[in-house]
Amino acid sequence: MTTAQLALGPHVTRWMGPNDGRVPFGNPLTVRAGNTVVLLDSGLEIEAPPADLLLLSHYHEDHTVDAVQRASSVAIHHRDAFALQSWADFRAAGGIPEGEWEADFREQFGWQPLPDVDRFDDDAVFDVGDGVRVRTVPLPGHTAGHCGFLIEPDGVFYIADVDLSTFGPMYSDVGSSLADIRATLAAVTEVEADVVASYHHKGPYFTRDEFLADLAAHAAALDAREGRLLDLLASGSQTVDELIGRGVIYRVETAPWYAEAAERAMIRMHLDELVDRGIAVGPDDGRYRLAG
Repeated sequence: MTTAQLALGPHVTRWMGPNDGRVPFGNPLTVRAGNTVVLLDSGLEIEAPPADLLLLSHYHEDHTVDAVQRASSVAIHHRDAFALQSWADFRAAGGIPEGEWEADFREQFGWQPLPDVDRFDDDAVFDVGDGVRVRTVPLPGHTAGHCGFLIEPDGVFYIADVDLSTFGPMYSDVGSSLADIRATLAAVTEVEADVVASYHHKGPYFTRDEFLADLAAHAAALDAREGRLLDLLASGSQTVDELIGRGVIYRVETAPWYAEAAERAMIRMHLDELVDRGIAVGPDDGRYRLAG
């Protein structure tokens, strides 16, 4: 099977994953100048050409598929590099409990530790050649080191897992941050670009109005989650465990296998934010309630 391609600029190609790049698939980019190829993220069932450098937006398994085989060298932001040192580090970074799922998971994504992965900083710029550059744009929150990349001079802004889905942002890892998510959703509007491309199924966007409309719908999920949480707290004090599986983050009937761990982390962040804002009180004996 040949992977479909879409040119986003003179030097940039989007590789179209199965099912339009919906999880667990994705749509990585290649940047080519002369004989040099830089791959921005990897993906399942993608037949992109071998790359000289694989730049990872973050450490999640769907972005690191067969990383060692895909490129001569691999680089990731220094804040996410720890998660690729070993399987135990990866699992701990994701806050994922041990289980029978592990062997199949590692096989599916071709997961391998990358203890010697190269590390870059917030201001890193990668020279591809012939005046083509890949500029790092820190977009933390999804993970601590999550990054986008701006490809110059093509004006293509790759925003990785700021995926613009109506489900909303994910911030369930140990290094995730709800405050950083909010800052990142604002930051992506400040980058001047002709094309915006996420890793998953939304876009690419060739008009700013379309991008901003989908970004607003994506960001609205944060307020919707808070609203559902407040409704539950209005019925009486609640523990975090009592709030899980009640539709705050995932629809109960379609929740994935990892929903419990993800909801626990994300609900805690919303509760902490509500307490900081004086809207909720807790945890008293592990329970939260509305203030007043």
